[in-house]
Amino acid sequence: MNVLKYFFENIGDYKIKPFGSGLIHRTFFLEHEEGEFIVQKMNAYIFKNPKVVMQNIQTVAHYLQQKNYPKAVLEIRPTLSGDLFFQKNKNEFWRIFKYISDTHVYSKAETERQVYETGKSFGEFLFFLKDLPTEKIKSAIPDFHNTQLRWEQMKKTIKSNAFGRAERAATEIEKIKNWYFLIQKFEQLDFPKRVIHADAKMSNLLFDKNKKVVAVIDWDTIMVGNVLYDFGDLVRTMTCELDEESTDFENVKISMPYFAMLTKGFLEATDSWLSEVEKNNLLLGAKMIIYEQAIRFLTDFLDGDKYYSTTYVNQNLNRTKNQIALLEDIFEKQKQISK
Repeated sequence: MNVLKYFFENIGDYKIKPFGSGLIHRTFFLEHEEGEFIVQKMNAYIFKNPKVVMQNIQTVAHYLQQKNYPKAVLEIRPTLSGDLFFQKNKNEFWRIFKYISDTHVYSKAETERQVYETGKSFGEFLFFLKDLPTEKIKSAIPDFHNTQLRWEQMKKTIKSNAFGRAERAATEIEKIKNWYFLIQKFEQLDFPKRVIHADAKMSNLLFDKNKKVVAVIDWDTIMVGNVLYDFGDLVRTMTCELDEESTDFENVKISMPYFAMLTKGFLEATDSWLSEVEKNNLLLGAKMIIYEQAIRFLTDFLDGDKYYSTTYVNQNLNRTKNQIALLEDIFEKQKQISK
């Protein structure tokens, strides 16, 4: 792999192989005489400004180390010229991180304890970043959680109906339109701006052999935003025993024990410093993120499946139905949840 010469003075003998199941970047595991590393070809379509991404990661890593954050932080291997990544050509960017050894990734919780640990670990991550000046973090993906903009994009896609799919999604379009009040309610509230992870899910944690969390990973989306986005992402990805690919829509439901453990863990790390408006609207944050994801899946379906990869016809429509089913169940159970 000829990009290695830009990161190592002596390439020497090495072994490299594809690594992980991530869909965003091309990832490799490197065994080198200087240690073990993760090598990535960055997705330039999604992350159009890798300099911002890498600077954010470096800023957060240094800040967490200064604050004596108890978990491992991402360690960038700079190029020989001192850059945080290597640009091979206009749209090809490579980066290297030190590998965090003896760890495992879980895509799905096996126990309530793991749900609790996940909530607590992301809450702790937010706690250690709560005093990081927001002006030090730049936007890697502008408007990533701008739900109003997502709504406007969906409406344009429905109107143009370029792929003739709107009729197939008529029921889903109607349901999503009826929930627009969520956006209105959310925008009426005055939330603090904080540094957040913006992709909070179990597969972005590293666990050791004792199933303890060693690190929060995948910092590419770190942004200034609303803490409830992270809590909402956790609810969306952690509290339903079926994932977003399931077409068993009748059984796409929130697990009350999982929700309770997730909230318990998250609040143990955040309750002492979250504002009242944040604490009082955790459930609204969950609804908003699920709603936003339903809008995104539906928009992509109507727009010819350009963003989310699909393996069969109507997959993005089914993903939309899945998120709608989860949101409907939360509405149905909200009195129980709020107790």
